[in-house]
Amino acid sequence: MNLLKKAHPEGWLILLGAILMLVATILHPPLVDPYDLQKAYHAFKHAQFWIGDHILMLIAISLWLAGLAASKTYMARNNKTADFGAGMIFVALAVWILILASELTILPILGNKGTDVKVWEAVFSFGLLSGYFGFACSWIGIFCYGMTMKQAGGTFPKWFSASARWSGLLAFFGIIITCLHFDFGYFVIPVTVGPVFLWTIWLAVLLLSGRMD
Repeated sequence: MNLLKKAHPEGWLILLGAILMLVATILHPPLVDPYDLQKAYHAFKHAQFWIGDHILMLIAISLWLAGLAASKTYMARNNKTADFGAGMIFVALAVWILILASELTILPILGNKGTDVKVWEAVFSFGLLSGYFGFACSWIGIFCYGMTMKQAGGTFPKWFSASARWSGLLAFFGIIITCLHFDFGYFVIPVTVGPVFLWTIWLAVLLLSGRMD
């Protein structure tokens, strides 16, 4: 009971969002190249859970990013680095809401009209490429959180702040590598995003345990 009283709600947002993101990612067709439009259109036509998957992803990523942005107050108070990090995460949230809103409305409508395929392709390319930019902003935000924790000194374990910095950088450079050669994304994205995603889950655990006050 004491643990529940000490638990910070931001931890629940991050943890629930992370779990739902994993489910939505499994349901989503594996697409990494915004210019491989033939494969994208084929995947869309044969996807069984397009609407449900994207609604789930919208809920998941909103919870996850909102929780991460709100956890800024536990990093440091009146700290410009933490403020910038939270700001980048809010930018990522805005980008992803725009992307998923378009995929939930425009793509299903255009997908049933063969004459509008070119418009469909443009919307899809914009959405996938913007998604890379959105995640890049969130990884920069986590890197900034790591820098904030380092500045805070003994409040956080050194390994925890260091892992935020290095995993955030790794994921950011993974985005750059993927954008330079999209076919690498099938390997690069899981390898580079895995550590920072696990860091966010560990952050949620710390928030729920009440050890971040």
